[in-house]
Amino acid sequence: MLNTSWTLHRLSPLHHEKEFQSLLDNPDALKTYANRLRDQLTGDVLAGFQVGMSATTVEEDTLSRTGALKDCTWEAISSLSLGDPNITRSEDPCGIVVVLEYENITYKAALLAPPNGSHLYKASTYLPLLLTRLPGPLRQTFVSFLSANFDTYCSALRLPSQFLCAGLASYVDALTQGRDRESAASRSILEELVKEIQITVSFSASVAPVLRSLNINIPRGSITSFLPATDDSNQPSGSILSGLSSYIEKHLAMDLDLAGLSAKDSPARKHVRISKIACGGFVLGAEGRMKLVAQPIRSGAADDYLAEDNDHSRDEKKRLALRASEVLLLSVIRRSLIREP
Repeated sequence: MLNTSWTLHRLSPLHHEKEFQSLLDNPDALKTYANRLRDQLTGDVLAGFQVGMSATTVEEDTLSRTGALKDCTWEAISSLSLGDPNITRSEDPCGIVVVLEYENITYKAALLAPPNGSHLYKASTYLPLLLTRLPGPLRQTFVSFLSANFDTYCSALRLPSQFLCAGLASYVDALTQGRDRESAASRSILEELVKEIQITVSFSASVAPVLRSLNINIPRGSITSFLPATDDSNQPSGSILSGLSSYIEKHLAMDLDLAGLSAKDSPARKHVRISKIACGGFVLGAEGRMKLVAQPIRSGAADDYLAEDNDHSRDEKKRLALRASEVLLLSVIRRSLIREP
């Protein structure tokens, strides 16, 4: 899940009762569908897109460099825990990872559900979030395969401005939980893991026909200055964007309300939205893109009494980054469960 740029989709339940009563805990079922997808990609489908289907020159050139398909695997995901690699695995798998290994590149897709077992039904499985790292034609073929074999419907998962704001807040909360945000330790954690924050603000064409978007950068040394104190009851916990909005309104006389705290019928809520947030720890795009950036912890390194103090510090920061990434991933999964109006 980590260090990969994913495209987000929403899936309806997968129906497999005609062939298998269960899916995630059934290796035979996973192998059957993996072989079926491989046969389709190597049979009437060439290099990831259907024969006769038009593709742009760039897409054709990209797919021509992949080489032949060597292997296709479907494996159950036993846990979505990123922060603790030694956590006890759940008896109920919470997803499927699909790996397409070509001669020159490997593509991936993942079908995920909340780790609480509520996605398991009789003769069907509900994995509401589909992540894909596939070129356009191959993604279309894979989605068509899911639809044909599981009678499922796939749609793009858009992320509203309020969700992007909440995602940044929850990520920062996970990094600073239990710490004084004004302390040197919190500053060091945020500067190393979040680094600088890049925010893309988009405007409605009716109010800004020329200025369609505005890029705002928060340098790493200035992040904590936009954070409200932990015990500040006047602002949402961890809302960097509320502090940034106040700064912009004070110095530029622009009421952007980036945190989405104003009334629904206010001009800011109607015509201003955040379309992308990128920092050292993650990237979230309103069009349905996500990347979680974190490094795994060496097994047992944190408990090694011979480890140096700086090694312990690095492992602790890695653990915080993994925990924050897990919080963000679970929030995206929960978002995929919400039906669009």
